[in-house]
Amino acid sequence: MKKFHTRLKTSFKLIAILLALIPLQSHSDISRAFPDMTNVFDDVAFYNESKELVEFNDYKNRVLLVFFGYTHCPDVCPTTVLDMAKVLNNLGDDSDQVLPIFISVDHVRDDHEKVRTYVDFFDKRIAALTSDKNNIDRLTKFFKTKYDLVEPTKPGFLVEHSSNIYILDRGLQVKKIIPNGIPSEEITVMVKRYL
Repeated sequence: MKKFHTRLKTSFKLIAILLALIPLQSHSDISRAFPDMTNVFDDVAFYNESKELVEFNDYKNRVLLVFFGYTHCPDVCPTTVLDMAKVLNNLGDDSDQVLPIFISVDHVRDDHEKVRTYVDFFDKRIAALTSDKNNIDRLTKFFKTKYDLVEPTKPGFLVEHSSNIYILDRGLQVKKIIPNGIPSEEITVMVKRYL
């Protein structure tokens, strides 16, 4: 019996040592894998209603949900933008602290009017942005993501793009990357951590 207690104490000590060696936050902080995004909207311009390239300033002091897509997308984009609209509804009175942003990477077909009309179908509170190739390339580089217009000379061409939603805190730092298919209720819980 004494040997049993000795072994038990030794086991507990070993477990305590192992727990001490494991960091409290054992999962990786995804924000460390990203560059400083503080100036992302200062460095990239977007089309306005007059087809002029201007800075986007409506993001100030809000938690952002950023999604890259395009208005002709047959599946991922509509379901993701719908999820962002549901997050706003789930947040209730806190929704004014959050800004979902849909950014079209289809610089060939999507102008400001098309993107705004598309997003308004889901929720008018979602920002609708697009730009020229140069700015879209710079923006996707900031986010370390890619897109590709597949055979853009053909009518109805597809665009390969990320299906992730990026959560940025009020300091414009990426805190979470949410893969496609996560329910809006779970996204809402994640967003609330940064309010």
